Amino acid sequence: MAAYNETDEQVNAALASIVAQTETDFELLLVLDNPTNEPLKALLTDWQARDERIKLLINPTNLGLAASLNKGLAAATAPYIARMDADDIAKPERFATQLTLMDAHDFDALSTNAQFIDEAGQVVGEHNWIPETPEGLAQLLPYGSNLIHPSMMLKRSVMTDLGGYRALPTAEDYDLWLRFLKTGHQIGATNQQLMQYRLRGNSMTQGDRFKVFLVTQYLQAAYRRDQYPDADTEATEIQAYLKAHGAMDKQKADRFSQRVINLSAGKKALQQKHVFKAIGLVVPVLLDKDVRAYAQQSRQFNAVYAELRRRQ
Repeated sequence: MAAYNETDEQVNAALASIVAQTETDFELLLVLDNPTNEPLKALLTDWQARDERIKLLINPTNLGLAASLNKGLAAATAPYIARMDADDIAKPERFATQLTLMDAHDFDALSTNAQFIDEAGQVVGEHNWIPETPEGLAQLLPYGSNLIHPSMMLKRSVMTDLGGYRALPTAEDYDLWLRFLKTGHQIGATNQQLMQYRLRGNSMTQGDRFKVFLVTQYLQAAYRRDQYPDADTEATEIQAYLKAHGAMDKQKADRFSQRVINLSAGKKALQQKHVFKAIGLVVPVLLDKDVRAYAQQSRQFNAVYAELRRRQ
């Protein structure tokens, strides 16, 4: 679990949900990625003192999520790694259920499903259906992912063999799933809602939306190649890709984000049979080649997802 700027209430709820697991044989590796946040440091230090299973690791500076998770991975000794965010809540039976399923099916990684909660901890919805079999996920993941990263349980040996997370600008988890597939490792899922996933109002800026799209586009193209690039090559290529597509241009990024929002609103208007409103929203934004590529990416994912849902 990496922590950065979560509130005391959120962190307390997250940690309480872990120490209350029905599977009690675990070590909780907490990585503080904001060493200047003294109140958060004091809170995590207090939790470490209260439970001998908790070990606090403090980064010297802000290293980012991927490096923080890799630090936790390097310190881990158990055969399984469970991911968790510092503002989510795990159901008491989460670890026990995942361990049973991992052992029964020899999965290398396993996602759960989840309820959505808001900043105040109120349930506001639920995550959509996830394909449960490695075969289904192997069909879907090349087009996108609806796995829940902080719900994952993974084999430590596989994570170590793959070199852990890579230092990407975003989508580090999606990159990992594609590398799992490329190396023949089995990803499964359960649609049991074994956690509550917090939706935070500041989770994605408009610039992030464009960057996520571009990195995802690059990763999918890389996956289709015969050889997935090594970490250094990938990092260099992605930075060049982002620069070439204007990811650092704030106006372009904001424009892309607004057009994607308009595209979504247009689809909703069409579903409600407001044809002229839909045309007015959709046609102008599809003049943008990046938005057209985004729309095609979404169509491909939705088509595969719908077919898997139909067959399940």
